[in-house]
Amino acid sequence: MVLSTRFLKQFSDINFFRMENINVTKRTDIYNIDPRNVVIMDDFNVRRDFDLDELKEQIKAKGVLNPISVIKFKDEQGNEKYKLVDGERRLRATLAAIAEGTDIPRIKALFLSKDESPEELMIQQMMRNEGKRFSEIECGIMFKRFKDEFGYSQVEIAQKFGKSPAFVCKCLKLMDLPEDIQQRIINNQISAHAARDIAKEVDDKDAQVKAVETAVKSAQESGKKTATNKEINSRNKEANEAKKIIQALRSIEAYMGAGDFVNVRKLAVALELTGSLETAMKQIKLNK
Repeated sequence: MVLSTRFLKQFSDINFFRMENINVTKRTDIYNIDPRNVVIMDDFNVRRDFDLDELKEQIKAKGVLNPISVIKFKDEQGNEKYKLVDGERRLRATLAAIAEGTDIPRIKALFLSKDESPEELMIQQMMRNEGKRFSEIECGIMFKRFKDEFGYSQVEIAQKFGKSPAFVCKCLKLMDLPEDIQQRIINNQISAHAARDIAKEVDDKDAQVKAVETAVKSAQESGKKTATNKEINSRNKEANEAKKIIQALRSIEAYMGAGDFVNVRKLAVALELTGSLETAMKQIKLNK
């Protein structure tokens, strides 16, 4: 087949146009790196609940689908290493799969600039998350860093992370709870909602810890892993009933003389008949 000169010129022009518009490789493009060369920075990631088993099995079957985010550096021996910014759960699951014999020589990684500020890196850690969502307690840890270390207000934190001020406030309140309760939330022994409700009802910190222990024990006795508002509401209901009984007993005591005893069953019948504690007590005394 013979191609015309005009067609060849058009084809050449198209290729030239395409070559002119090809983008050069940027430092943020995806690379393939050895996961064993990735360094996890101490206390940088706010993730506390990694829950690796299911993800590890997925990685064994399909590999690491989403890239992690890293900053390239050289160690003291001059070897190329990578500081992890985002993807610790994926990395941990990958290393666990390798330890169990899965061959994963490289994983995808997005290179970030060394000039990124700590604030920007922390924001990217949360915003780039493509796997398991951060829990409220984990968000609270991040928001508290921005509040305490960088001086951000709750409104500014909400704007930075694209969250509502109400959500930021809710997460930060978890940071005011005793450490024992925070750890129980992280360990999924009690829900964040239930822990907040206890804090509303109980002012004393030691009493809060005791109330949470009671709720967790109640949930475990019912075969549940995590205590929720159901256990809290049940505890509150019992506490309110106990208060009513105490008040009733004190009212009865006011009508009794020293050394007097009251038959509870007779008192209940008298109350049903009279509808008045004073009248019922008089009637019981007359019938003695």
